[in-house]
Amino acid sequence: MAKDAIAVLTSGGDAPGMNAAVRAVVRSGINKGFNVLGIKRGYRGLLKKDFVEMDLRSVTNIISLGGTILYTARSKEIQHAAQNCMDMGVKGVVVIGGDGSFMGARALSEAGVPCIGIPGTIDNDIACSDYTVGFDTAMNTAMEMVDKIRDTSQSHDRCSVVEVMGRRCGDIALQTGISCGATAILVPEVPYNIEQDVISRILETRKNGKQHFIVVVAEGVGGSVDLAK
Repeated sequence: MAKDAIAVLTSGGDAPGMNAAVRAVVRSGINKGFNVLGIKRGYRGLLKKDFVEMDLRSVTNIISLGGTILYTARSKEIQHAAQNCMDMGVKGVVVIGGDGSFMGARALSEAGVPCIGIPGTIDNDIACSDYTVGFDTAMNTAMEMVDKIRDTSQSHDRCSVVEVMGRRCGDIALQTGISCGATAILVPEVPYNIEQDVISRILETRKNGKQHFIVVVAEGVGGSVDLAK
């Protein structure tokens, strides 16, 4: 009797830790007696039946690699995806990705192919998830960059404005700013006033003798932040 098959794909932007998640899915699936198929390039690969058989050797030494060995791509067309899964004997799909990937997983589930979602995005913007795959690495990378910029700010008595990723979610900016002791942090979730929330803080801090400052801004804040005035 042929084994049931499950499939795994990575979709949307790549995030650190995706390969470790793929490895866990493959090893766990094989341990449970499933055939495991990897889908190349996300939902686009699912539409084109770009499947590869995965075994224990195929995920050897990938746990520390960046990016994703299955590659990734964005696609809004999934109407034929369910039929392709059925043609390949796939009983379920593990989707590793962000909010757009989860929307695709929901549509696929509604079409009759059960899906399990693993939140993989540096933005940390998946509801009901404390930490998504990739967020911690992104935050620590941002912290490292801020620490390097701080040396230049201190040497020249400057205010450095650091914009970090995260789309409409300010988690990277917030936690990076707190960890690095930023003078001000701007996130899209909280309305701000440049004079009150940034300029006033800088002037107040200068009274204590500090001459260099770090302001961390989330990319989702929008518009340019002009501190020259």
